[in-house]
Amino acid sequence: MRTPRPIPAVVPVTACGLAASLLLGGCTALARQSGDGGAQPASIAAENARQATVPTEWGPLGPADRALIVGARQAGLWEIPVGREAARRASRPATRRTLAEIARRDERLDELARGIAERLNVPLPDRPTAEQQSWMSEIGGKSGTDYDKTAVARLRVAEGRLYALTAAVRAGTRNTLVRQFAKQCETIVHGHMALLEQTGFVTVDALPDPPGVTGAPAPGGPDRPRTPAPAATSVIKG
Repeated sequence: MRTPRPIPAVVPVTACGLAASLLLGGCTALARQSGDGGAQPASIAAENARQATVPTEWGPLGPADRALIVGARQAGLWEIPVGREAARRASRPATRRTLAEIARRDERLDELARGIAERLNVPLPDRPTAEQQSWMSEIGGKSGTDYDKTAVARLRVAEGRLYALTAAVRAGTRNTLVRQFAKQCETIVHGHMALLEQTGFVTVDALPDPPGVTGAPAPGGPDRPRTPAPAATSVIKG
């Protein structure tokens, strides 16, 4: 079974947009005064709030920091019920054990996300996103091996997205509390991906698109000999 590939997206931007919409969900749409005396549209004011960095006792808290906290919470809201259901419905014992274990680990991730959100005053969602709800419906509508394949594929896509955001935040956050949380999140999400890949159901269709890069070397041509590169210590001068 080939599952449809997700719409390509830049993960941090998508997650930050989600975090901002949740942060602003309870606010009244009000115009804000611009520098020239005119009123800014509510959409501009909302976007400014989404991108705001605020001071905390652990360092500045930026939009990517908030996005990671919300993303970790958001993962548990759909992965825990899917994992618990799969523990009963999956066709293979290995799949039942794997997804039940992922649900159990997500409970720990949710506990961590709630703890840091309280300390940093980050509002958290209480329901899956529309995309996550569609995944849950899709999985629930399958049976037999198709159920196992679909559940694993959708979970692996989601874990890949969260892992990419976690790594980006871990590398660049200025907030020491968020840095510690990102390290914990990375361990849990990496473990999820490893468990899913052990099911044998992870194919190329269960993976998000690779990141775009610049400056990558061209592949070696057929006329280039396949010789091993020398050790770095042998080419370093001085």
